Amino acid sequence: MEKQGIVSIWLGNLNGERDLEEYVALKYNEDGDSIPSPFFRDFHINQYETDEAFFEVEWLGENSKDIAKLLEGVSYEEVIIPKVKKYSELNKTYNSIILIYNFAYSGEVHSSGKFNFILCTNYN
Repeated sequence: MEKQGIVSIWLGNLNGERDLEEYVALKYNEDGDSIPSPFFRDFHINQYETDEAFFEVEWLGENSKDIAKLLEGVSYEEVIIPKVKKYSELNKTYNSIILIYNFAYSGEVHSSGKFNFILCTNYN
């Protein structure tokens, strides 16, 4: 659900930047209606509860188990990284990140096979 000042974080593993783009990209049918991305379908997210302008998506190329390294360079990193490190230890390596700002994910689905929901935290 839309919630100001909250960021929802997913980490995943994909084969490349193109795979990540396809995983999060909205597509349109012949009538011009949007079709939810595989990411939205996997995590049961209503695309109308998010704003594409507040997505931060990146394929890092290199796998890491260090959440600080994975989130290095994201918006509000100086606030987000200490909070995430405090509450989340990673059990496996990841090479891709999806952050949605001003969105509090319900946590209904924790894993899609490609991505894992990590947590929601405030970024202010």
